Formats: sequence, structure tokens, C-alpha cells
Amino acid sequence: MSAGERKRAQRQRDSQAVIAATGDESNASLRVLLAILARVEASESARLSAEHAWAEIGRRYGFVSVTEQACVERTPSRNKE
Repeated sequence: MSAGERKRAQRQRDSQAVIAATGDESNASLRVLLAILARVEASESARLSAEHAWAEIGRRYGFVSVTEQACVERTPSRNKE
């Protein structure tokens, strides 16, 4: 197998790993999580997957605090002048 064929096969395996890890970021390898981050601008689902990948990387290495954001409606205040 030539070097080009080996590289092509590696890219194909990496692509399949990214597809398989979408939605299951907690079990993905760091290499796959980084590949997911690289696809952030591909689509809305890729953006959401990248957010999950970033949260998982942060959870593993302890530098990202993941919290759920509460939905707060903007209501007029009666005390506001």
C-alpha cells in the first residue's frame, strides 16, 4: 500500500469515527472530539455536536464548567422608572 493510499484510508477511518461519535461525544476519543470541533461551521447539527464535544473536552480536563441556561423571559418591571 502506498503512502497516499494509507493516508486516504486514515482520513476515511477518521471521517467514519466522527460520524459515529456524533451524539455520543462522552465515549469519543480526543482525536475524534477535535475533528468534531473542526466541522463547527458545516451545519447547525455540526455546531451543536461541536458544543457537546467542547463540553466533553472541558469535563475530561477540568477547564470548562457546563451549566444549563435557564430560559428567562423578558418582562417589564413595575418598579422601573
